[in-house]
Amino acid sequence: MRHVPVVCSFLAAAGLLACGSSSGTTDDFRAAAPTFEKLAISQNDGDTVESSAAGSADVSEDTAAATPDCHPHLFARTGEIIGRVNRHFRKILHHVEDVIEDNPLTDGQTKTFENVRDGLDRKFTITRTANADGSVTFTFELDIAAIPASGTLAFVKVMSGSITHTGPLATDASDAGSASDGGGAQLVEDQGMVTFDFTALATVQTNERARGQITDTFDNLRDPVKGVKRSASITLTNFLPEEGDRHGPRTGTFSWLREPGVGGKFQFQDTEVLFCLRNPAGEQSDLTTVARWFNASDGAVHARADARATGGQLATGEQWLGVTCAKGRTTSAPAEGFWMMKLEDSTGATVAARLAQNGVEPCDPVFGAVPSATDNKTDYDFTAPVTFPGEF
Repeated sequence: MRHVPVVCSFLAAAGLLACGSSSGTTDDFRAAAPTFEKLAISQNDGDTVESSAAGSADVSEDTAAATPDCHPHLFARTGEIIGRVNRHFRKILHHVEDVIEDNPLTDGQTKTFENVRDGLDRKFTITRTANADGSVTFTFELDIAAIPASGTLAFVKVMSGSITHTGPLATDASDAGSASDGGGAQLVEDQGMVTFDFTALATVQTNERARGQITDTFDNLRDPVKGVKRSASITLTNFLPEEGDRHGPRTGTFSWLREPGVGGKFQFQDTEVLFCLRNPAGEQSDLTTVARWFNASDGAVHARADARATGGQLATGEQWLGVTCAKGRTTSAPAEGFWMMKLEDSTGATVAARLAQNGVEPCDPVFGAVPSATDNKTDYDFTAPVTFPGEF
């Protein structure tokens, strides 16, 4: 999201602010570089993002997919997908974070950082451009080459993109901060797009098993009055994670928004083979999942996730629907108090359904009516705007 720009010409003429400065320090370039802190996504305030990124391969998603009931452990799956995305971000971003610790090889408005480690030559190039509205855009590229036994280096581009920063460069918009940090009283925003190419990475890092590309378009906003809002639109293109995927390479999109201390939402769409229904040809269905959560007045995280699958082995007009509700949380995600899955035919009639519930009212009514196992009158509307309580 863009906000009202600073009128730089007036402020600079008045001697109050040197907007659109034509130079930047080395520390400014380092502060603007894409890092895991800027790009990592998370599900809840208590999540340990670093641990999620460094975790092992997903297990429960494949296990659930192989069971006959398509159990909608939607929060577990949401957490697994977030962890998977972060883990693959880290694969490339750790090279950037490592190389910018050294002094740049070039000066001026384009700086190149380069070093060699573990048989790889990493070269990170970043260019600074001052904008008329006072913001600064940094474009960048990470190239990696395997050190050959002889001959010349063959660099390949494994990451590229840009970040536009508004506000003090010393302040990271992904951090809540405070007025005492020099930026807390001002709007600070990082907007950008980064593309990670794992197929290219595998050509120079022979033990890399991931393939395909991930593009992350993100906006980290710290408003001095409202607080922090972080959002991202993540696109997968023929993406196969390092641990493999029995569903095959994924092409799809994820949409994420989180306000720390308030709540968040996560939507993902992709194609996959549903193993819970007869599917001898291995046809892929289109899957959409919407997860929402917020910090309720009782101090617990209240949450709900809805999912729908169509196409593939499902007959025309049929749809598989799942829902999970939670109040409270376990160590890593809201604890499920209710789940249901059902198969509907083209008229909306229930063909089959299963459900389970703990407690009297595990689904917070603020998220709307709970879908019924016997009719479609209260089915979740996947075309409706996705919001969560307290969102600003």
